Amino acid sequence: MNVTVGEIAAQVGGSVIGDESVRLTGLNGIRQAGGGDLSFISSARYMRYLDESKAAALLVPPSLREAPMPLIQVADPYAAFLRVLDRYQPSRAAHPRGIHPSAIVGENVVLGRNVALDAHVTIASNAVLGDNVCLYAGVYVGHQARIGSDTVIYPNVSILEGVVVGARCTIHSGAVIGSDGFGYAPGPDGPRKIPQVGNVILGDDVEVGANTAIDRATFGSTIIGRGTKIDNLVQIGHNVEMGAACIICGNAGISGSAILGNGVTIAAAAGVAGHLEIGDGAVVAGLSGVTKSIEPGKVVSGFPAIDHDRDKRIVVSMRHLPDALQEIRALRRRVEELEKLSNGTSKDHS
Repeated sequence: MNVTVGEIAAQVGGSVIGDESVRLTGLNGIRQAGGGDLSFISSARYMRYLDESKAAALLVPPSLREAPMPLIQVADPYAAFLRVLDRYQPSRAAHPRGIHPSAIVGENVVLGRNVALDAHVTIASNAVLGDNVCLYAGVYVGHQARIGSDTVIYPNVSILEGVVVGARCTIHSGAVIGSDGFGYAPGPDGPRKIPQVGNVILGDDVEVGANTAIDRATFGSTIIGRGTKIDNLVQIGHNVEMGAACIICGNAGISGSAILGNGVTIAAAAGVAGHLEIGDGAVVAGLSGVTKSIEPGKVVSGFPAIDHDRDKRIVVSMRHLPDALQEIRALRRRVEELEKLSNGTSKDHS
């Protein structure tokens, strides 16, 4: 990267305040940026770093007009920074190429064009891989699994029997797609396992984080909709149906047979009970526990999860609870004193 402030502004549709000829050689965060780096400010909470930043130039909202360095004003500084990042610093990943001698390919496997199988990949019989699929070392693909074109699967992922993975998916290290759903029935000798004979279907453009587990359906399919992004260490139970473009953050847990609409956000470490429905565009705040279905567009938090604004008022009120209890005790003592005085006055009049 070796471009001027003016050239970056033209690429992102921004307006420059300051010297357009300043050259930019790198990209970095506002606190880490050094000479030659382009950075950005997208939130007021980062304004405190403005005077001390060593960035050569900043992408900023139109409201910011003064700074020690040249500014590029854009409507969305973060989005503009991502565009520049994608153009000048693409992924450093060096994907495997070809088929490693230690890879094991079972009977009747169909491999598309330009498939890459790294060391110790195992593909069971009757699996199908589309064009340009890339499997890193130690990946296991089960019997009759299907993986769509241009999908990348990182080391030590297990894609188990009958799983369907869409095109252009990314699955990170250690994820397990298609493990048995957690289903048991009471029996005279203890819990009796219910056969898990369904599968998992990942739509196109899905991303699954490291060490995430998505269970196969008891029957039918566990479904992850197109464009959904799932963070690390997430548990998704059997027969969950998830719509398109959902965001599921780290350590979240979604119990069996829950249904999530399109564009749902489940924040970090939140839990959703089984057999609930989460409407389109709903947001579940971090650490929340959802015990009832949520209407479309609602934002909820707390345990049990309720309307987020109401939950905030409750939390603020609880912070005042010790003082309120002291005040109540003082008022109670004052009432008791007044009652004693009133009773004494009554006796004197009698």
